[in-house]
Amino acid sequence: MSVTNAEKYVDIPAKTAQEGDNAWRRGDYDEARTRYGEAAKLYDINEDYQGEAQVLGRLGEMELSLDNYEAAEKALRAAGELVRDVPDAESTYGEGLIKLAKLYTAQYQLGKALEIIKQAEDVLRDDGSRNLLGDAYDQEAYIHMLDGQEERALAAYRAAAKTFEAEKITLKEASVLRAMARIEMRRKNYDEAHELLENCRALYRENGDILGEASSLSALGTLRYLIGDIENARKALMKSVYLYGKVAHHTAEAEALLYLARVESTPDGKGDFERAKAHYKRSVELYDFVQNDVMKKAVLEEYDNFLKREMLG
Repeated sequence: MSVTNAEKYVDIPAKTAQEGDNAWRRGDYDEARTRYGEAAKLYDINEDYQGEAQVLGRLGEMELSLDNYEAAEKALRAAGELVRDVPDAESTYGEGLIKLAKLYTAQYQLGKALEIIKQAEDVLRDDGSRNLLGDAYDQEAYIHMLDGQEERALAAYRAAAKTFEAEKITLKEASVLRAMARIEMRRKNYDEAHELLENCRALYRENGDILGEASSLSALGTLRYLIGDIENARKALMKSVYLYGKVAHHTAEAEALLYLARVESTPDGKGDFERAKAHYKRSVELYDFVQNDVMKKAVLEEYDNFLKREMLG
């Protein structure tokens, strides 16, 4: 076989797998299953077991997205068996274990999910991808959160943040910091939450992620409102509203406007009655625009109650 023909032969499994990905994106799931199956067979013929495992992993991921848990488990288990003892395949094996843990998490088999994700961490910690190791810690934290174990979740999130920071995977680091801040806010550890959110905002801004920065500012504004710092709450939320409007994320903008209206509804002269009215009205308009009738009704009721309080006061 010529070199050119050999290269084409090697590329055929990858091309077939890509056809599976394309079919998945189109929503043609039967076609995707067929292409993934064909690609897996071609990789097997080439004795490329990592390639075969990766294709089966994508198949399992697709089945999981469709809530086909039995089919997803079958594909993911088969992928793991292919590379469990293959040299230099730690990342492929670890990634498959993360997907398997997500499968059990989706089924609320939290004990099983935790066992699998710990296996993934052990596989990835020494020789695997640091990016995937951070993902594994992140998934572990999510499992703990579902189980109501906030302290353990925080420990796993810290490990994820440290891993992403070391690898300069800043957007994932920011996402983890945001999750940690939510926990600290619930626990009323406002100083810790504020520091996490400021770091999170800086990372999003550094990456030019406007939505991420707007989300961080919205959380900062909410935190400031909770501790009675109305001036800084107002500033953060106004910036958040501006950024959401800049990228036309109308639902998030409506939510931030609602928070801003609550800030301006603060009594004792700290808020501003006219601004509160304007923010409530604009929030209602945006929820109406995106056809979210549930939130539109809720904001209208809150606005009406606000007006009644002002009239009585």
